Amino acid sequence: MNENRSINHAQRVGKVANLIIFLGILGIILSILALTMSKGLAQRGYGVSYILIGLFTIVLGYGIRYRYKYCLYVAIVLFVTLSANFFFRLFLHHTMYLTIRLALCSWVSLRLFKSVYSMQLLITTNTFPDKSNRFRELSLKQKRL
Repeated sequence: MNENRSINHAQRVGKVANLIIFLGILGIILSILALTMSKGLAQRGYGVSYILIGLFTIVLGYGIRYRYKYCLYVAIVLFVTLSANFFFRLFLHHTMYLTIRLALCSWVSLRLFKSVYSMQLLITTNTFPDKSNRFRELSLKQKRL
């Protein structure tokens, strides 16, 4: 029964790490689009500073994937800070875009909070987060056929 729990905790932390990496990559892509061709994205705050935040987020995601608990804590602080920033900006401007970003950052913060206990169990049991990716497994199955 302990094996199932460690697998579930490993999957939880692995999925959170993949989510953080994905959001970092998405932020970088949106920032590059804002710098090259989209003035609408540039007006919403994407640009060079958000490229740096995206790179930092990717580093945090890989840190979580390799079981560095301080990367998890820094990611929590980052997303709670972003949530507070979007909440304050939503209070001032009342736009749907800020509402969506606030909801996304709050959801990610909640997922990060839930994975703290799982990370502590992984460190205690000396196991690593699950690095599997269902899309990679699907593509490997297609190549074998």
